[in-house]
Amino acid sequence: MENKALYLETLRRDCPELPMHEVEAIESGQNNDVLLVNGEWIFRFPKYAEGIERLRYEVRLLTIVQERVSIPIPAPAKWNLQSDRIGSVFVGYPKIPGEPLLDGQWKELENAGAPAVRGIAGQLAAFLKELHTVPADALGDCGPKYDGYREWSDLFDRIRDKLYPYMNPEAQRWTDRHFASFLGNGSNFDIEPVLVHGDFGGSNILYNPGRRQISGILDFGSSGPGDPAVDYAGLLASYGEPFLQRMIELDPDIETLMERVKFYQGTFALQEALFGLENDDPEAFRDGIEAYR
Repeated sequence: MENKALYLETLRRDCPELPMHEVEAIESGQNNDVLLVNGEWIFRFPKYAEGIERLRYEVRLLTIVQERVSIPIPAPAKWNLQSDRIGSVFVGYPKIPGEPLLDGQWKELENAGAPAVRGIAGQLAAFLKELHTVPADALGDCGPKYDGYREWSDLFDRIRDKLYPYMNPEAQRWTDRHFASFLGNGSNFDIEPVLVHGDFGGSNILYNPGRRQISGILDFGSSGPGDPAVDYAGLLASYGEPFLQRMIELDPDIETLMERVKFYQGTFALQEALFGLENDDPEAFRDGIEAYR
């Protein structure tokens, strides 16, 4: 993490009451660098200028959402949101215990049997139901607006302009069909937007292996008004269709979203590649474009 020294200087200046006994640079996300301080505090620093306003919005959103959901989410306690300089803007909150529900943790859960998996499905179904009942305009006029057709048609234009030169002809044809089918169906945009997480995948879902329970939900940096199907698409990408079917058994309303869920899930790798290209992140670009070369 190339800016770690700058981040430490910022924390020493703005949080003098917090001793820096141990500082660990956690693997960076797409939008933020993350530090773990004393094993107890998480600090997130926007990596890009456009991420500063998003962080301000996220802090306001977290204060509203945390009182309405049954799974712990970050509770901002320290921040500097006044500056406009990268390296000076941050938010800090007590670390939520748990491990991301990915790879080995997910395999351990599956091996524990159907009741354990069903319990996790129940927790996540309840959390998303709670989140999606928060009014999309809960933050008033300060947050982003939702225009589904514009958002996805713009994404398609950028994919064609920027990614098609790196994609093989069959991948280009598949992408054309995938987006044309979705954009050509007006019912996909005749929806009531709700508050969505926006990046609801395994890396942001914390798991307590001892209790076999979800212990926290992280990273609301992509949250805002949107289509609830986007969040179920994140679960489909992380855990597969059998897990989503377990959630449908608990909340049959999810079934009505499945066509859009599968469309969104089919765009995630392309979105990652596009993000990498537009934000000079070669690793994200390589990971996203690999299957389309």
